[in-house]
Amino acid sequence: MNKIATKSEIKFVKSLKLKKNRVKENKFIVEGLKNVKELLKSKYDVLELFCTETYANLFNNYGCKLISPEELSVMGTFSTNNACLAIAKCIEVDLDQFSKEQQTIILDGVSDPGNLGTIIRALDWFGFKYLICSTNCAEFHNPKTLAASMGSFTRVGTLYVDLEHYLNNFDGDLYGLDLVGKSLNSFNNSNKCGFILGNESHGISPSVQLLLKDRLTIKKYGNAESLNVAMTANILLYHLRSFV
Repeated sequence: MNKIATKSEIKFVKSLKLKKNRVKENKFIVEGLKNVKELLKSKYDVLELFCTETYANLFNNYGCKLISPEELSVMGTFSTNNACLAIAKCIEVDLDQFSKEQQTIILDGVSDPGNLGTIIRALDWFGFKYLICSTNCAEFHNPKTLAASMGSFTRVGTLYVDLEHYLNNFDGDLYGLDLVGKSLNSFNNSNKCGFILGNESHGISPSVQLLLKDRLTIKKYGNAESLNVAMTANILLYHLRSFV
């Protein structure tokens, strides 16, 4: 028989909505049926699982704790969540795997968690397993990031680095995606490469621009001012598949 969630458990889950508590506890929350199902299939260690009575039969093998839909919404960040929520332990990424990648996507100050999650989802779609982020990017474990990834966070390793130090030691060619540059359609480089996408408002940092081999741009046919960084990532990843 499933146990009932206690007030102290609910209070603890609520505390994990704050980044400082996620960092302190080395734990994070995952919300919604889709993401929780993906989490349970992944390498993550799931520490607690809370679900409403309606969905309890889906998690009989995981010892879920029952909770009302109202309490579930208060615990998490979703305005409506009538299914489930889980607590998972953060994992260390394998640093060696990042250095072996032939094509590496690198984010410079991408601050919106929704954009970060969408980029992670795109990486997963196109079969890329690793992502490099500057330390001023949105947080990987932010609930909005995880929600936007639609479960892909379980399959894409994300490493936060001092970006200038990382790029100065990168053993390949560096390209920046920009509004001005060589057409992405003409790009053809089979060497190890890093592709940098900048902040949503300010683009690539001036200090990072100095390290680029070249700039690449997505050819414009209409009158839109610019592309969202997540849209740019999708087009870039589609193009790069021919080099993988």
